[in-house]
Amino acid sequence: MTRVRWLALLVVPMVLAGCGGGDDLPAMSQKDATTKVENYAGITLAASGIAVFSESAANVTGCPRDNGRGISDPDDMFYVQGIYRLTVPAGQEAATLGKVRGEWQRNGYTLESAGTSAEVGATTGDTYRLELSAGQPPGVRLLISSPCYRPD
Repeated sequence: MTRVRWLALLVVPMVLAGCGGGDDLPAMSQKDATTKVENYAGITLAASGIAVFSESAANVTGCPRDNGRGISDPDDMFYVQGIYRLTVPAGQEAATLGKVRGEWQRNGYTLESAGTSAEVGATTGDTYRLELSAGQPPGVRLLISSPCYRPD
């Protein structure tokens, strides 16, 4: 999947959630929000039983504007998007997703649905969105997005 499509997968849910104006957003530093995304990625990695991510990135991005036209300056309001890939042996994707689903549930995350063997999504108590899906073999893709924040 191209980087643009990955970005769209992260931005669209944020638009629907109404990232809105910066005045009513909670404040957090970009560094702290990035650290939280990376922590959720680490929890997921540990639950998967895989040693390391084969690809990883966590980037600060401007939030969609109220009118849906354009993206804010990240210095005014931002969210962090994390994109990770785990190399999983062929035929083990569903088992890996099952391990992660169980860990997310034990951690009190709200599962988006009963899930399928090909994908699982969850929202944490602090409204970070996590999605894990079987991707192009070999492996699975993890997408994490923070809520929108204004810099503190």
